[in-house]
Amino acid sequence: MVYLTLYINSYMVKTVCWILFLGYLVVLTKNILFKKNPRYYKNYFQTEYRHYKVKDGWQQANTKPFSTIRLFYNSKRMNTEYKKNNLLGNIIGFIPFGFLLALLIPWFRNGFKILFAGLLFSLGYEMMQLIFGLGVFDVDDLILNTTGCFIGFIIFLLVRSFVLIPIKKNALN
Repeated sequence: MVYLTLYINSYMVKTVCWILFLGYLVVLTKNILFKKNPRYYKNYFQTEYRHYKVKDGWQQANTKPFSTIRLFYNSKRMNTEYKKNNLLGNIIGFIPFGFLLALLIPWFRNGFKILFAGLLFSLGYEMMQLIFGLGVFDVDDLILNTTGCFIGFIIFLLVRSFVLIPIKKNALN
């Protein structure tokens, strides 16, 4: 059997993929940590942050798995669009992470490694929200983000299986 393959060996293709990945990380960071306008954060760090205590942030944190997900799912009073945007946004936001990480770094072409990387990366964002008071730590975000990362990895595997197309030698003649 002969395989048609797409290699990410050219310097130009690798560079474009890395630029896409870094751009994605910038957009993701803005959407997770810096949702408001820059003036808000300038004011926050100049005046309010000095009064913020991680202990206060931890009291607001959700450490009970599926609590927020269940709340959103069962709530009749909460705006449906807000619920969808929050839950799906946490999943969709991390799909590119799983896809691009596996594409760019072969070591991450393993389900357990990509799950662990997605969990740690998401945990990093959640900890920054907790430490700097930029949001609320939520274990459900970890679950949803890690799920999105794994979906991205599955998409990577599917794309790779289509790019590696087995062709019988007789079919080429």
